[in-house]
Amino acid sequence: MNYENAGELLPEKLLKEVKKYAAGKLLYIPQDDEKKAWGEASGYRQVLVRRNQLIYNKYLHGTPIAELSKEYYLSQETIKRIVYSKKDTNKLDYDPTAPSAAAYAEAGMLEEWVHSYVLFGRRNKNFSEGLALMNRTYEGPLWIPLSLLSRTSGPESGMKWRVDREDFEHKVMHWTQQIQAGEAAPPLIAKVAQGRMELNSGNPLLEALHRAGVSQYPVIVWMTELADNEQYLKQYAMYRPD
Repeated sequence: MNYENAGELLPEKLLKEVKKYAAGKLLYIPQDDEKKAWGEASGYRQVLVRRNQLIYNKYLHGTPIAELSKEYYLSQETIKRIVYSKKDTNKLDYDPTAPSAAAYAEAGMLEEWVHSYVLFGRRNKNFSEGLALMNRTYEGPLWIPLSLLSRTSGPESGMKWRVDREDFEHKVMHWTQQIQAGEAAPPLIAKVAQGRMELNSGNPLLEALHRAGVSQYPVIVWMTELADNEQYLKQYAMYRPD
């Protein structure tokens, strides 16, 4: 950084005022965007907020502090500050429901909701770890016509993932009862690839919705390739909530 003579840059009146506070000192004058809170200009602050939210959710669902310390390469004292802090107003409550997912999306933390749901609602650590292997784009929850979705799991032959019929029907009945009672349920989760949506999570729920005659339902979609994101914008952006 090059230093300049303030006497050559500042008006005389302003120079006199500066001398009252810092005569003979070297001053650094920040640019306008440096007046923002630390990390805001670069976006790093939001990265930490999102990371801390997922750490907090994992802790609340039973992940020990020592395990979180190893997973995130942070000291146990740092983890304790994250999970015990009462000053952090950015933390969101987590529920395995579509309204909770919408609240996370509004806060720019939809990905953190997805990982929380997959880990604790679905108990599918492998799916969560697979999603984390690459940068993904998440959109939603979108009110998607269910006619655009097909099950990928079920007892029928030809399914991508074939499961036990009795177990599948038991799960369908569970969601049917929840729908009939008007209780909140999780959104469906689907992958968008080559212009098509493939259901990743919620096959029994989708079947229950079909049987109940529901025509539209909240769906979270995720994409990996830029081309998929462009295709999504063409085909599904109309279903974004206002």
